[in-house]
Amino acid sequence: MSLIKSLDSTICLAKLVPDQIRLAFAGNQGVSVGWQSFGCPLTTSNPNPTPTVMYGLSKTNLNLTSVNGNSSVYDTNNILKTSWFYSVELTNLQPSTVYYYQIKQSNYVSASNIFSFTSAPVYGSRSRAINIITYGDFGVDGIVEDILNGKCLFERALGALQKMLPVTDFFLHHGDICYADDSPEDLFLTYEGAFNYCQSMMTNITSTRFYMTAVGNHEINCTEIPVLNQLCSSSKKNQVPYSHRFNMPSKQSGGYLNSWYSFDYGFVHIISISCESDFPLAPSGNLLDTTTQVNWLKNDLSKVNRTITPWVIVQCHRAWKGSISKADIKEDGIINCPSCKAAFESLLIQYNVDLYLAGHVHWYERICLNGMFL
Repeated sequence: MSLIKSLDSTICLAKLVPDQIRLAFAGNQGVSVGWQSFGCPLTTSNPNPTPTVMYGLSKTNLNLTSVNGNSSVYDTNNILKTSWFYSVELTNLQPSTVYYYQIKQSNYVSASNIFSFTSAPVYGSRSRAINIITYGDFGVDGIVEDILNGKCLFERALGALQKMLPVTDFFLHHGDICYADDSPEDLFLTYEGAFNYCQSMMTNITSTRFYMTAVGNHEINCTEIPVLNQLCSSSKKNQVPYSHRFNMPSKQSGGYLNSWYSFDYGFVHIISISCESDFPLAPSGNLLDTTTQVNWLKNDLSKVNRTITPWVIVQCHRAWKGSISKADIKEDGIINCPSCKAAFESLLIQYNVDLYLAGHVHWYERICLNGMFL
């Protein structure tokens, strides 16, 4: 095993490895490549200060390079394994084209494997159907879930998703990603352990398909026990881990962090909003205020050209209504979100949004309209 001297003279036993590689849209002709690497032990120095991605149209000729990268870190309470998070944007991509890419090695970080993705079709193109996998509330099982549902439910579900990759364009995950909070039933697999395990396992999916997320209550809060929430460090509150790990196109769409944003894919306009914060009586309070997100949503919807993108889909974490009785919902401890409904529903109706997708309430429902399931 080789010894590598790190930036501040701390010894790394071997080169660090890019992990948890994930793709997201970054504007109509762009893609964001994100990943995580552990730092050298006992140091917070950035092991890869110039994150770089090589890419091209051939696996054997990665002749394009992007150094348009960002690095970030937050307190993970683990001095032996500081987590660094990186993102690099690939811009001016040709539409509907297979690209190969590789995270470039540096002095302290090894190169990644070579992965591939297919870029988005031409804006407004109706040349083919679009296939999206959507779900919410997907992550690592705790001990209670293992007892109730059988072991390895997450791994079994992940295997089913991988089988669908050949016919999938991208994913929409409506919040509660990996369940990385300090719920006592998870015991030893909490916070960074849950996120790192979950996202490492998902790399086969997220490195080849765009993975577009919404913030859920498990991202914005570090615990589901209200009293213990006061004991959480600031780095585990206000969706700090979520904001470092994911790179949604908020910048390109005038949104905020990974909380609210929009993008186009062919003839579909997708909007992701936060059902956790930043509207009147939001369940988790506000990161900014009660009006900015609502005004942004109205502005975004008003600009949609339904001639070019006739389909408009909105995702958010919390359901606003459902057919299940209130007694049944309350018994499970999860209720619908009337304040979300009050803040957003009238806008979705006013601008004729076609489909609203949510998680949180752990029942599967969809609407049957004129004999056709939506």
